[in-house]
Amino acid sequence: MAFYQQSPFYNPQIPFTGSIHGGLQEGKTITITGRTLPGVDRFHVNLQCGSSPNADIALHINPRYDSFAAYVVTNSLQHGCWGAEERKSNCPFPAGSNFSLAITVSRNVYQLNVNGCHFMEYRHRMPFNMVDTIAVAGKVEVSSITFQNATVRKPKSA
Repeated sequence: MAFYQQSPFYNPQIPFTGSIHGGLQEGKTITITGRTLPGVDRFHVNLQCGSSPNADIALHINPRYDSFAAYVVTNSLQHGCWGAEERKSNCPFPAGSNFSLAITVSRNVYQLNVNGCHFMEYRHRMPFNMVDTIAVAGKVEVSSITFQNATVRKPKSA
């Protein structure tokens, strides 16, 4: 299977929905760079199976600011039903601040890094190769969404 480097999305209007060319493969990293808006109550990044409003969502990343301490909810939506929420109380997206969110696909989990630091892992609840769309909505500005394919190491010749 041939992999080519997808061009980034720059300064997309929010809400945004865009194609992930070739879908997800193990080792692919998607990096969302942006800024939470002052007074943010929530925003989300979805990796989903298609662009229709009722598409399955393999990974829903949803920082929320509706309590004293901000937190992040992750979840999946399958056949119109949300699964069990996973919550992280240490929200690395302060209101009004810049951020870089890198999502790397591994065999069993999505690895989430924020501003270069490990944040969490989210176990796959549906096959990642079904994902072909990224969506972003809420009180957030996005300056870029970039795509990095897995690097293939060629064996050294003896």
